Amino acid sequence: MKKFTAATLFAGAAATAVLGLAAPAQAAPAGSGNAADTIASLDDRGYAVRVNHQGMVKPLDQSSIVSVNYDNDDRVVDVTVR
Repeated sequence: MKKFTAATLFAGAAATAVLGLAAPAQAAPAGSGNAADTIASLDDRGYAVRVNHQGMVKPLDQSSIVSVNYDNDDRVVDVTVR
């Protein structure tokens, strides 16, 4: 029983360590610029862009991207800005 408990604790600690050290995924396109530039770029590539504001609403050229979700089947992109 002690071996089973020790093995379970070790496996849990190892999984936690691996998941804890994993780098977060990039949700938004990388690069400098503002939300307006990113949205214009997506529009130029033929996507229909839906903008969702998070927090206080301000002009897109003063906003930053929080997340970008692509729906390639419908060529729609949901962009969340802050």
